[in-house]
Amino acid sequence: MASGLQNYVVEETSDEWVLYHNNFSLCSRKVRLCLEEIGLNYRSEHIDLIETGKYEVASKRFLKINPGATVPVLLHKGRPIYESHEQIYYLVEHTDNKNILPSSESDKENMDYWVKKSSLIGNPLTNQNQYAGNSVAPLTFPLFVAMMRYVSFKEIFIGLRTHPMKERVIGFFIFKTFGMKVFNSLFPFSKLLKSSFLNLSKHLDDLEKHLEDKNSLWIVGEEFTLADISWAVILHRFHECGWGGLLLADKPLIKKYYFNLLDKESFKIAIDKASHPILTKGIDDLRKTFSTKSSLKDIYTQLEKAK
Repeated sequence: MASGLQNYVVEETSDEWVLYHNNFSLCSRKVRLCLEEIGLNYRSEHIDLIETGKYEVASKRFLKINPGATVPVLLHKGRPIYESHEQIYYLVEHTDNKNILPSSESDKENMDYWVKKSSLIGNPLTNQNQYAGNSVAPLTFPLFVAMMRYVSFKEIFIGLRTHPMKERVIGFFIFKTFGMKVFNSLFPFSKLLKSSFLNLSKHLDDLEKHLEDKNSLWIVGEEFTLADISWAVILHRFHECGWGGLLLADKPLIKKYYFNLLDKESFKIAIDKASHPILTKGIDDLRKTFSTKSSLKDIYTQLEKAK
């Protein structure tokens, strides 16, 4: 699918703004946080992913909204805007509240750099050296596995028939079938976790150095911007997946920055309060896995020693 605003209508609606999203989706969180920050009224349409129980994202109804079967999708007067990094810029450009845009051109360029660096673009197994979002995606696999315990094989099989990206469905079938065993040496996921961890660590090194040089409350300066919105969901994601303590062990400035994010009311509404029962159970199960002898625990220990 082409990114940005499309020149066709996918839904006849009296609502100026509609957001099709998922509570667990990292990119959905980014757009919800942006909407909360600018205080925009919108109609919320929660769409299930297989991680939250079923392939509603591949239903006939939703495929009319996005044939690519991904969320979020932002509608403006019925016209879709695809890709979350495009959506947050579009929102700011088309609303009166510009408080999350820097005033100077140099600060805008700085913001754009950090927004792009945080993005999840294309195949998350590629370009991890460019995009932190691509690096964090495979680090979510253990949480996917934990959540699949609460999803039926039947729902996964439905995706084989309806979802346009069959490789994704096959991946979740493997997670459901083998559970945490997928992180032993017989599968490629162990090596992928390690490489993604190292790539994300490099992005975090860059952010830590930037925060040290900038010596400001937020990434661009004293004002909260789209750069902070974009990094908030990255930091939150690897914390809920159990990697936070390890990734930030030597990054005191990012730790402080993350605590500031957690205190924001918009963060609490858009992310903390927007959970899902399967997600809650998955996080609890994953914590137990990290604390007991397992292939995943072995990977964690290896990365800890390599730090």
